[in-house]
Amino acid sequence: MKKTLLLGCLAGIAMLLTCLPAMANANMSFSNAGPNNYMGVPSYPYYLSVNGGPLQYMMCLGYNEHISGGETWMATASPVGSLDLTTHLTDYQAAYLFTLAVADHGADSDINAAIWYLYEGVPTLDTGAANYVSLAQGMSYFQGEFPGIMLYTAIPGSESGTPGTAQNFFGTPEPGSLMLLGTGVLGVAGMIRRKIKV
Repeated sequence: MKKTLLLGCLAGIAMLLTCLPAMANANMSFSNAGPNNYMGVPSYPYYLSVNGGPLQYMMCLGYNEHISGGETWMATASPVGSLDLTTHLTDYQAAYLFTLAVADHGADSDINAAIWYLYEGVPTLDTGAANYVSLAQGMSYFQGEFPGIMLYTAIPGSESGTPGTAQNFFGTPEPGSLMLLGTGVLGVAGMIRRKIKV
C-alpha cells in the first residue's frame, strides 16, 4: 500500500515537472553543421553548446535564418511538453518529426525540410519531405507530449552576429539541467517516503 502510494506520488510529480513553464534563458553557441543537407542547405544535425556545456546534436527550425560558426545568442529553453497544445500545435508536430530525425541520426534530410516548411512554408519540398509534413499534420497529439525535447527560442537582439538572424533549435535537455531535475525529484521522493513512514 505504502509503495503504491509512493509510486503514485512520484508519477504525479514527474507529470507535473513535464508541464512546467519555460526554463531559464540559455546561452547558445553554434559550432558548425554536420555533413547532411537538403538540396544543398545544411540539415540536422547542427552542433551547438548550451551554457558552455559539451556540443550537442540539435536541429535548426528556420530555413530563412542563417548563422555562422562561433555565433552566440540567448534563447528561452522550454520543454515542448510544457507548451499549450492549442497554441503550439506546430511545435508538437515538429517535435514528432524531430524524434524521427534523432532515430535515423539525420540520414533523411527530408525530415528537417518538412520542419522548416511547417514553421515557414519554405523551401519547395520534394515528395518525401511533403509526405512528412502530411504525416505530422495528420497525427493526434496530447498535452505534455515530448517532455524530453527542448525548444530553444532565440531572443531577438541577443545575437553576436547580424541582429535578427539567430535560429530556433530543437535539442534535448543539457546534462546539468537533467541532474538538477533528478536531484529535485529524489529529494521530494525522500520527503514523501518519510511522511508515509510516520
